[in-house]
Amino acid sequence: MPARKVGFYLDTTPAMQSLVKQALRLIEMQQVFTEIAPKPLAQSSRVGRFTHSSLLLFADNGAVATKLKQLTPSLLVKFQKQEYEVTAIRVEVQPPSRQPIPRKKIRLSGKASGHLQELAAGLPASPLRAALEGLLARASKHEDQPLKHKQPHDDQCENGEKPE
Repeated sequence: MPARKVGFYLDTTPAMQSLVKQALRLIEMQQVFTEIAPKPLAQSSRVGRFTHSSLLLFADNGAVATKLKQLTPSLLVKFQKQEYEVTAIRVEVQPPSRQPIPRKKIRLSGKASGHLQELAAGLPASPLRAALEGLLARASKHEDQPLKHKQPHDDQCENGEKPE
C-alpha cells in the first residue's frame, strides 16, 4: 500500500471535506480577529465557533469578556469590512487550559524524617497518615538530589549552624 498524504484521507468523504472547510474558515477568522481586535484582547481571547452568521469568541477571563462585549459593534463592522457575513458576536469566558504544575522535589533532614515517621506511626489509618507516608516516600526518592528552588535560609539555622 503506497504512503499517502493526510489531505487524501481528509478529502475522501463529504463530512470530512465539510469539517476541513470549517476548520480553515475558523483559522482564517482567528487571523482576522487578531488583526482587528486590540492586541491585549486578541492575546487573551480566541475565535470559538462560527455558525449561522453568529461568531462565538472565548475570553480568558471576565474582564476580557466584558471589554470584548463593549467592542462588539465595532468588531462586527470590521468583520463585515473583511467580507465576513457576521451579524452577531457572542462572548463567553473559557480560561485557557493550563499545564499541570510540576511537583517540587523535597528533601528532609534525617531528624525531620524521623519525627514525621514517628508521627505517622502513631496515627490511626487516616488521610493525614496517608499524606505523611506519601511525603516521606517522595522525600526518600529524592534524598540525593537537592531542592530545585532553595531558599537562602535553607542552608543555615538562625544560630548559623547547618541543619542535620
